Formats: sequence, structure tokens, C-alpha cells
Amino acid sequence: MCPEGMEILAFFSDNVCTAIADSKNYLVGGKVMKRRILSIVISIVMVLDLFLFPYFDEIPATTVYAENELSQGIVIDEEYLIPDNIGWCTYYVIVASNKTGADISISADFIAKDKTGKVVKKVNDYSEAVKKDQQFILYGQFLNEEVKKASSYEYDYTVATTDKCAYTSVSLDTRNVGRCVEVSATNYSKFDIQSVGVRTVFMKNGKAVAFDTVNIADSGITFHGGSTNSQIIGYDAGDYDNYVLTYTSVGTQAYAEDL
Repeated sequence: MCPEGMEILAFFSDNVCTAIADSKNYLVGGKVMKRRILSIVISIVMVLDLFLFPYFDEIPATTVYAENELSQGIVIDEEYLIPDNIGWCTYYVIVASNKTGADISISADFIAKDKTGKVVKKVNDYSEAVKKDQQFILYGQFLNEEVKKASSYEYDYTVATTDKCAYTSVSLDTRNVGRCVEVSATNYSKFDIQSVGVRTVFMKNGKAVAFDTVNIADSGITFHGGSTNSQIIGYDAGDYDNYVLTYTSVGTQAYAEDL
């Protein structure tokens, strides 16, 4: 079990699942990338990648930042375009770090455009509470049928401060269950909080091959104080050799600091 107040890097290698506490950042492939101020519009390059590369990963999107100081503190560590294993949808996933110096909430729009720049599809994702210096994941889920004409992707986000972050009141533990991973969460505080949102990018030889997300709670979206519960991730991840796992947790009331 990881100690309270510590972030976690989880990885799977040689059929052994290990959790490593890291008080600063999650590492992806052993590195934290520098902030990408503006990525490249991917029109022709992405079309070629869609035909030539089976994993569709590490395809950059155009990034549009909201005009405020907090947004400048969001560091994009990695970006992945990840298809599911049945051809139904594709995920655009960003792994980012909160370097704003404050606990924040963040909302992101992910937009698919055709070669003329017309919006084909727009989806939204958000996190209500991201601890300062925490790494987190946001994603856009696109149904393949709806983005057949997409030739580029972009995203923008808005950021605000929050006083409902319960991140350090929760610890995560992981264990291998066959080709899946069991994620257990414990709420060490005496207060009920909202469900713990766990998001995971599965990797093979440094490439993103699958994405999964689950919420851990006791009843509905409520995770009781002192409770432990678990979920399974990676049912459809296929063959992978490690993964990047992040989580967020929201308090049910305002707090001057972590619970």
C-alpha cells in the first residue's frame, strides 16, 4: 500500500505488477517531457500515420490554451491517439502535470476537423480536482463512424482553482490479475468523498496500445471515509509491458487544504 500523501507510478513488467511511490510526478517511459506550448497541426502527417502505424500513438494535436495565467501552468507531458481493439472508437489522450502552484479543476474540449478545417466532432472531458504538482489524464473519445473525415485534431482547456481536492486522502494499490490489473483505493479520511477516478494508458515497447478508465466508490459516486474498494482495469488491453496510471479525488465539501 502506498503511504498517504504520495503519488504513484504503476507499471507491469514480466508478469509482475509493482507500485512505486513518487512524491513529485508520474514518469512516462522514465522521463517527464518539457511543456509543449503549441503542437503541430497534423493534417497530412496524421493521415499517413493512420494507414502506416498500427498503434496510432504520439500523434500531436493543435493545442489552444485559454488566456489566463493558470492555463500556462499546465504542462503537457505526452499525447496519444489510441484506437480500441474492436474498431468502435478512438481515444485522444493527454498526460499532463499541474504546475500552476494551486489545486485546480480543468475542463477540456477535444475537436476533430476535416481537411478544410470544418469541425467534424467535438467532445468534452473534465476533472474537478487536480492536486498541485500532480500528473493527470484527460481524454476525448471519438466514435470512428463519426470521424471518418477527420484529418486533424485539436484541444483547448479552461482552468480554475478549487478547494475540494481530496487527492492525498486516498492511496492506491495495484496487483496483477492474469492479464488485467486490480486497482484498490482506500479513503483514509473520516469524510465521505466522491468516487476515485482512475485512468490508465497501457504501453508496449514505448507505444500506447490501450486506454482504460474506471471509478472506484462504495455506492453510486460516494466513497465512504475509512473504506477500501477496488476495480479491474485492462480487460481489453491486449499485450502490454507497462502502464501509466493516474487518479483524481474530489471532496464533498470545501476544505482549506487536503482532508
